[in-house]
Amino acid sequence: MQAIITIVQLLPALIAAIKAIEEAIPGQGQGEAKLAAVRGIIEAVDAGYKGLWPQIQPVIGVLVGLFNKTGAFKA
Repeated sequence: MQAIITIVQLLPALIAAIKAIEEAIPGQGQGEAKLAAVRGIIEAVDAGYKGLWPQIQPVIGVLVGLFNKTGAFKA
């Protein structure tokens, strides 16, 4: 349950990081590099979140999928 609370608390920061990276590197085909950048940022800021990466990564996938589906990210 604590992992859920922690990840929900991280959502605003994750969304901000995802949007910032997408703005800096728009378009398709760079998903893995963008994901690696988000991970690197998270781990640089707080290495304690490294253990939550297996839960954070799919959350990022859900967010990116939502942004793509709703047109928040323009291809």
